[in-house]
Amino acid sequence: MGIKMCVSTAALAAVAVLAGCGTTVVDNSDSDDPTAQLSEAELTGGEGRELAESDTSPLTTGVIGDPGAPTTTIPLEGSAAEVLLEIGIDMSRLSAEVAGDGDGDEDATIARIETSWAAITDEIKASHPELVNSIQATIDMARTAVDKNRPADADKAFSLLNDLIDKFTGDS
Repeated sequence: MGIKMCVSTAALAAVAVLAGCGTTVVDNSDSDDPTAQLSEAELTGGEGRELAESDTSPLTTGVIGDPGAPTTTIPLEGSAAEVLLEIGIDMSRLSAEVAGDGDGDEDATIARIETSWAAITDEIKASHPELVNSIQATIDMARTAVDKNRPADADKAFSLLNDLIDKFTGDS
């Protein structure tokens, strides 16, 4: 009799705990405010984001852009080997920046890496086509490191890129 009572008590306790985990929804459908049915997290977009301005009419002209983005570009100079070395230097900093130990400008660093890679891809395709996919994989891994906040991925991408640079320059 004691075991059946313990099992019954445990089952009743589990049902009570699970019932307490439900989501409460308040229906304010009779309200004229379209945000009345949204929770505080939904109103702010979670994680500190805010709702757009009250004017939600579609844009008919103009270009949406980042006003803080630089408007000038610096043309890359140098051979593919030199630019690859610069990519390697940038990638060596990425792990610390992603981890928060660096200057915290991992977005600018990965943008420089991707821009540099785009500028030399054709030259590398012409001279070392067997390395293109591997180098692209390290660039993608570095992007993932920044996007997903994974310093270890940045370290791995840097290590792999060093080996590929050695193969490109003939140092391996």
